[in-house]
Amino acid sequence: MKFTVMELIKHYRTDNRIAYVFDADKYLNDDFPDLVGISPVVVSGSFSVDQSEEIFIFDLDINCTLTMLCALTLVEVIVPLSFKTTLTFALNSVEDHMFAIDGLSIDLDPHVFAEILVEKPMKVVSADARKHYQEDIVKLDESDKLAQSPFAQLTKKA
Repeated sequence: MKFTVMELIKHYRTDNRIAYVFDADKYLNDDFPDLVGISPVVVSGSFSVDQSEEIFIFDLDINCTLTMLCALTLVEVIVPLSFKTTLTFALNSVEDHMFAIDGLSIDLDPHVFAEILVEKPMKVVSADARKHYQEDIVKLDESDKLAQSPFAQLTKKA
């Protein structure tokens, strides 16, 4: 959702609530191989404006459902996600915890998606993944270790 700076300044004293839904599928790409789907993202919350310093603060509740691949079986796993976050934007002085405003509008969608990536689990395991999972543990003796080592031929030449 895009907001103009003037629109935020105009409405922050009378109606500073935010509620919208956006489709985050357009942000999915090959950079996220374990994240295969995302439901429409429900964003709600409020914003405040510090006019003297030209700072815009958004306190948001974010709710969505992620479809991720199981780390063991590659089966799709549904992961509900619900969290609160604060996004701060500034026109002039930008500190580490703030985002710079490009032009005269603030687009929350890419920043909300970035927050979703931070909050998503690093890996998921499906409920029945361990039923069919087995590890093949191979024990090597010292001669096998040396024979399979890529450095073994270097030691033979020296």
